[in-house]
Amino acid sequence: MNVLLSVYACNPAHGGEDGNGFHWAWEMARRGHSVWCLTTPPNRADIAEFQARHADDPDARRLHFTFIQVAPLFQFLYRWQFGVYLHYMVWQFVAWRRARKMDRTIHFDLVHHATYSSLKMGSWLWRLGKPMIYGPVGGAQKAPVAFRRYLPGWFRTETLRTAFTWVLTTFDLNLHQNLRHATLVLASNDESAALARRLGAKRVELFLDTGLPEAFHAVSCPVRLSQPVLQLLWVGRLYPNKALPLVLDALAQVDPWIPFHLTVLGDGPMEHLVPGWIEEYGLQGRVTWRGRVPWTEVHDCMVSHDVFIFGSLRDSFASQFMEAMATGLPIITLNHQGARTFLPAAAAIKVPVTQPEETTAAMARAVEYLYNHPTERLAMGRAGYEFAHLQTWPNRLERVLTMLAEAGLETTPRTADGRLTPPPPVSSRRRAELSWPKSPTLAH
Repeated sequence: MNVLLSVYACNPAHGGEDGNGFHWAWEMARRGHSVWCLTTPPNRADIAEFQARHADDPDARRLHFTFIQVAPLFQFLYRWQFGVYLHYMVWQFVAWRRARKMDRTIHFDLVHHATYSSLKMGSWLWRLGKPMIYGPVGGAQKAPVAFRRYLPGWFRTETLRTAFTWVLTTFDLNLHQNLRHATLVLASNDESAALARRLGAKRVELFLDTGLPEAFHAVSCPVRLSQPVLQLLWVGRLYPNKALPLVLDALAQVDPWIPFHLTVLGDGPMEHLVPGWIEEYGLQGRVTWRGRVPWTEVHDCMVSHDVFIFGSLRDSFASQFMEAMATGLPIITLNHQGARTFLPAAAAIKVPVTQPEETTAAMARAVEYLYNHPTERLAMGRAGYEFAHLQTWPNRLERVLTMLAEAGLETTPRTADGRLTPPPPVSSRRRAELSWPKSPTLAH
């Protein structure tokens, strides 16, 4: 197939959404398809470095990148929160106009909008009239109002965001048409799936918006020996919705006789508040904030710690969960949004999101339970490890191509002379992935 990918965020040297965008392109090329990617100029240097490093790889030669530039005014506005939205919407329009010209000579068989993974922003590429994948997308989830004390700047970060989402999903006719014309809409949480169906999407499937990075592959699940102090780990950007204070509040309620230590990895716009939070909750000496650390050190920390604890109040599905499970870490988190939908019940303690006092108390009891049950910690880690290693990028693409085949599309690559190229053999692990997320091991 000739595949057109819209990947506003796409960078082989990054994790997160940038990495997701690149992996969709790379895995499609590795399956034998020719892939044209529309992306942004800041990604150019790292993409060029990747292409130079893989110059002799026939898979890499099937990748083509077009860097879409918008007017300088929108570049200038990008530095502010809502300027990002405007930049992205203008970029989508310019990308569609470029794609329309490209299609006259390339004749695309499939269009895939992969990043940004925002349901409310839509794509203009449905206008090409080609079979289209939209997603995985999220964004319909909201932070619970009862927990607003854990999110500094609530009005700016949550109230305005909610209002902006309502305006776009209600009045953006392009979004409505995008959803109605998409062959397949992939939603990264139940809230976004419900909204997509309400706006007219014909086929919506729950699908994780992140895969397992190759750097976190391990031959076997790490075996952890019991330590005298329970080593907890929090990893993420220090944004309001990540709600680090909620976790600190919970830890302040742990039985004082339980020895624990929390390591916090990450930087961001709220980093200057972290020392004050630690003092506010009386956790001096029990919390270490290390700031931003290299990717390899994050992996090492995950291997050396006992439990991953995370209480994001608004997330499609935190990529940190996948990385933690890939290293055999049991998880303590909130039972809502993407974590509720996708985290296996056997791999995580998911506390109810009711009122702050109840939720933080339940999180504290979860810490105490895992300290007192080291065998259960290991069993949870193994369950997470098994799940994470089904979420490799080849497996993820296999599942999407299977959905397209069910919709009647030919997805098998062809050689230069038009002959079908047989797909790679499907392992038993991959067959299990193809039935997911209907597996009974998942908590919905």
